[in-house]
Amino acid sequence: MFRKVFSKIKIGSFLIILLGVFQLEATANLTEDPNSEIAEQSMLELQTPVYADDVAAIVNNEIITMTKLMQEVSYFIPEIQKISRSQADFQKKVRECQEFVLNAFIERILVVADFKSKGGQMSDHYEKKEYEAYIHNRFDDDRMAFAKHLRANGQSVREFKKDIRENAIANFVLSEVQRSKPEVSPARIKEYYEEHIQDFILDRQIFVKKFSLSKDNYTDEELQTKLPNLEQAIKSGDNVSNIGWVCVDDMIPEFANALRGLGVGEYTPPIFLNGAICVLFVADEKPAKKFTLDEVSDDIEDMLAVKYQKEAKENYIKKLKEKAYIKIFL
Repeated sequence: MFRKVFSKIKIGSFLIILLGVFQLEATANLTEDPNSEIAEQSMLELQTPVYADDVAAIVNNEIITMTKLMQEVSYFIPEIQKISRSQADFQKKVRECQEFVLNAFIERILVVADFKSKGGQMSDHYEKKEYEAYIHNRFDDDRMAFAKHLRANGQSVREFKKDIRENAIANFVLSEVQRSKPEVSPARIKEYYEEHIQDFILDRQIFVKKFSLSKDNYTDEELQTKLPNLEQAIKSGDNVSNIGWVCVDDMIPEFANALRGLGVGEYTPPIFLNGAICVLFVADEKPAKKFTLDEVSDDIEDMLAVKYQKEAKENYIKKLKEKAYIKIFL
């Protein structure tokens, strides 16, 4: 099956990496969710008082508190709860979220410190503009509601503005690291194409129609009398639905096994599945296609360029971490 290598890979901004530190509001109480039993016990643990001197990590001379860390993680508890299969799974996902957010905080501190060490400065005008935009977009210029939001998060205006400034710096620095599109040589494009040739092959596709009857609505004798008239039933459209264009290997085993090897105009034997009897009909086909290097070279170049940009960012962060003092207590 063609694996859609042509889709563009998007690299999220540092704000996205930080899981939306300034974009999310506190959500409804978990107990309103029908699956709240999964999270109830862990929520009690998360609500245990955490004091500002509880240290999650030390990065050079800066401290990341458990209070700040859990404040960010709490935004995502409702979503984690929804996708958790059990209490143990919920606990595991919360832990993963803690580690992810903490790493994002660490990276932001290192990037901002590197920016300042090189004499970089952020305009006060930009900080004010972002501050006012946040109040306007999130609270419709209601400063009382904004102040209530800060109090609920245990955050002062100064701390909030500091976060705005540091997020903006981190966004700017990382965008500069990844800004220039790396040059990808024709030789590298060809090499990638040859190494991943299977990704550029679109398997044969067939257009499938399905004739089906429920065993709940017909006796076995009635079903047997209808089967010989399949061709007429399909032409008339009675009890017929279109499955559409598919690759045989992508279908459920019962259908794939019956369809494999059939040509246009051919039927499968009757298939008994989930209380119904059905017959599949191959109405049309598209032969397998191998995309040439010329057809996909531009897409490969774009994909590799994005890959190199991502690696540039990762290497930059790696070097910062290697030079820094980082102690994690999580």
